[in-house]
Amino acid sequence: MKKDKIDEIVEELAKIKDELSLQANLGVAQAKDRLEELEPKYEEFKEKLSKIAEVAGDTSQELKVAAELGIEAKDKDEIHTTLQLAGEELKSAYNKIKELF
Repeated sequence: MKKDKIDEIVEELAKIKDELSLQANLGVAQAKDRLEELEPKYEEFKEKLSKIAEVAGDTSQELKVAAELGIEAKDKDEIHTTLQLAGEELKSAYNKIKELF
């Protein structure tokens, strides 16, 4: 290899390294912002689960608590399905953050 070819490779490597470093920093900042956005949703989800778990077994109470929490459901299965979907949405959002890395 000639000296000038080596210089070209060094320049290309430095450029690629700088681009990746910038992308990594932007990805970290974006991930942090997204995590901060999801935190209240995660806490709200855990709170709903906790409140419904407190009255588990008493379908009428579960429906009452679900309604108070803004969950529209006709029966216990719909409460479960709604909570499961909410959990899956959060999981998907967290997985999208993981994809930044």
